[in-house]
Amino acid sequence: MNKKMVGRKLIRLSQLKEKMASEKLEEVDWVTFGVILKKITPQSCNSGKTFSIWRLNDLRDLTRYVSLFLFGEVHKELWKTEQGTVIGLLNANPMKPKDGSDEVCLSIDHPQKILIMGEALDLGTCKAKKKNGQPCTQTVNLNDCEYCQYHIQAQYKKLSARRADLQSTFSGGRIPKRFARKGTSLRERLCQDGFYYGGVSSASYAASM
Repeated sequence: MNKKMVGRKLIRLSQLKEKMASEKLEEVDWVTFGVILKKITPQSCNSGKTFSIWRLNDLRDLTRYVSLFLFGEVHKELWKTEQGTVIGLLNANPMKPKDGSDEVCLSIDHPQKILIMGEALDLGTCKAKKKNGQPCTQTVNLNDCEYCQYHIQAQYKKLSARRADLQSTFSGGRIPKRFARKGTSLRERLCQDGFYYGGVSSASYAASM
């Protein structure tokens, strides 16, 4: 892998949009890596030929993805590649997106410019559940967290609300009734606390009072 990278520029997939706006990638020998998050059902163009579309992400920013279009021989050889596979792209060709869209689109003109590297072990789905009880289907990077941003933020809001409630409850130095001991007499406190002194239990001592 190190030999293949000699003299080539590595560009993170999540940074491609900025790089395409500031550099002419067609003049650079560059590579990028990503995970196939989603495979669009093969489409047919006006000429009747079939092509594939892969949604790629580098698991750094899960809100951004790149659409990779596979035409001709590239489609024929690689369209069966499984979702969740890590791939490398060599000198992919930037494509113009649809009108009104700001997504990043790439294409590859030769099958050997796509390197199949294996399964993405850090790719997973959120372990939380939706409000209807169904499992969340959002993609997560297991190396970072097992929960998606939505459920992390939802949990943070819950904890923040509880903290604010406790702060308002304890303001003024008064201990609320639900946190105070119900027993106020010495007898009750002895029985609740429970201890031994001189071989006599607190319960026995309280009974003799």
